[in-house]
Amino acid sequence: MKILRVAADLYPNVVGGVGLHAHEMSRMQAALGHDVTVYTCADHNGRVSSESGYNSCTFKPLIKLLGNSITPDMLFELWNNRRSFDIIHAHSHLFFSTNLCALVNELGSSPLVVTNHGLNSQTAPKWFQDFYNLTGTRFTYSAADRIICYTDTEKRELVGMGIKANKISVIHNGINTDHFVPADSPCYDKRRLLWIGRYAKGKGVDYLIDAFHILRSRFPGIHLTMVGRGPDKDRIASKIDQLGLDQDVALKDFIPNSEIVSLYQSSSVFVLPSLEEGVPRTILEAMACGIPVVCTRLPQLVDIVDGSGILVSLRDVDSLVQGISEILSDASIARTLGENGRENVVENYSWTDTVKKTIQLYEELI
Repeated sequence: MKILRVAADLYPNVVGGVGLHAHEMSRMQAALGHDVTVYTCADHNGRVSSESGYNSCTFKPLIKLLGNSITPDMLFELWNNRRSFDIIHAHSHLFFSTNLCALVNELGSSPLVVTNHGLNSQTAPKWFQDFYNLTGTRFTYSAADRIICYTDTEKRELVGMGIKANKISVIHNGINTDHFVPADSPCYDKRRLLWIGRYAKGKGVDYLIDAFHILRSRFPGIHLTMVGRGPDKDRIASKIDQLGLDQDVALKDFIPNSEIVSLYQSSSVFVLPSLEEGVPRTILEAMACGIPVVCTRLPQLVDIVDGSGILVSLRDVDSLVQGISEILSDASIARTLGENGRENVVENYSWTDTVKKTIQLYEELI
């Protein structure tokens, strides 16, 4: 098949779940013999043949609004090639690039698939998100020929917004469990916390820093590694400095996917205090590496994390402190949660299975 993937973010230019998902999906589909092209946003216009087996076409944004790249040039390219591919697969209705795909499909194009990577934005104010859900979200999903959700919870949310249930397929997010593996000799008595994500309001990073400030006095030698970029990074770095935590918190912009496994393996707890999420790959990666997870009790994450980590209340520093403390205080709990997480991911979140089911969905449409 000739597949066009449209993703505003693409690894390694952007570190984050959507960009990595789009990259890995494209890489594996190309390895299966499909002709894959990716349209994405970058600081320049150009065409590149990736070492991962797929081609990418980058479009320079005219402007950025709420972290969203506005790329009129992509619209012209989509229109000119609207029937040049067997399938068009766009990622996240929150991106302008996906809205463009919906517009082109309404006017006539190859079948459009849209993957939902979380219903609400992590950067837009609530009033704007509510307005957008009534307009842009409904338009984009109504225009799509098929929608992919990671969980039944997300599917119910879309049906509740008036999207037809028969257009929605549930295909779990997945990771490569042969790449993400536990350490040969896991050490469950370490005091090393790990956070990976985008520095944005919806990620709840402030709550993590406040919790770490408290934990430092309870657990001498505790350390936090934070990996990512984003609009709030400078502010968070200043907050870390003001609280006197800079000697105990390491900030890293980027770690290649080939090296990230060792970082998981050397950590004792993976923490994700997000206020909004889809199903983040980072949680699955941590679980596959046998690392206990502490994350907020978002509906779509409950069934995934339950038994493999500790779920805490949103916007609640004390709850976050308690959850992390429980794991750091008892190596046997950490071991059980880590082993359960590994077993859960291997059995239910295989990346090979995710790619296979996505290809089957394409075949149904063409």
